[in-house]
Amino acid sequence: MQKKRNIIHATINAVDGFKELALQKAARRELVLAAIAIGFFCYRPNVYTVLVAVLSLVLLAVEALNTAIEKICDLITLEEHPEIKKIKDLGAAAVMIIVVAIGLIFIRYLSPYF
Repeated sequence: MQKKRNIIHATINAVDGFKELALQKAARRELVLAAIAIGFFCYRPNVYTVLVAVLSLVLLAVEALNTAIEKICDLITLEEHPEIKKIKDLGAAAVMIIVVAIGLIFIRYLSPYF
């Protein structure tokens, strides 16, 4: 099978991947977070809202990679396997790290109000 190497096919593949990501419950929550973050940025653009908006988009990207890892692991075997659990846990940890980073930036953004 010959690879399709133009921007139109790459865009179609990316949209298909985004549709698959939108089927995931966690990703839908993160899409809402990204929309809120972008809304904050549009309402009051500053360094903190830019960071929260960008990190929210990074969170979506990491969630997409985590979902891909989980799907690959499930394709290999649906049985419980300790090494596959570690792999899935590492993907979840990557998502959690970004969430913590967003939380820290958001707390710093809100700190003048406390």
